[in-house]
Amino acid sequence: MKLSAIALAAALLASTGAYADDLTSNVNLAGDAADILTASFGVTHLESGEFYDTFNFSPTYGDWMVDSSLITIGFRPESDIDFLSAEINNHFLTLSPIGAHEYALMLQEPITGPLVMHVYGRVNGMMDASASYAGTINIMPVPEPATYGMLMGGLGVLAWLARRRKAD
Repeated sequence: MKLSAIALAAALLASTGAYADDLTSNVNLAGDAADILTASFGVTHLESGEFYDTFNFSPTYGDWMVDSSLITIGFRPESDIDFLSAEINNHFLTLSPIGAHEYALMLQEPITGPLVMHVYGRVNGMMDASASYAGTINIMPVPEPATYGMLMGGLGVLAWLARRRKAD
């Protein structure tokens, strides 16, 4: 009976992977709310294993065009991070191949706020690690449809004036 309990405990221990610390951060965006808001952020993991980090950006209510990037450089195995996935409100960043220098990018993606980024990855190396990554995010308001209507109307007036001048 004791032997089977020990075998079960060993099997459970072997089946669970090592997990690094999961982090949640609130990041304030800076800039002119009518123009572009931006922020930089970073994380250092001190344990090996997988992690799931969450970044809450504010203020971000509304519709936004979003650019974002993540980067990590690990020259030694104990400081290497592999990005497994990264997304903002279910819009996934494009990941580079796994290696010593990794990045994730999102370019001009329309997203409705509030904006929340999730980064899932793995810290390689021994139990005691010191691996970090950094990121940036830039957002600007999506122009309203009325803005495009005014642009088209203005171009129409300019075309009419040009045609009228050509006729005279």
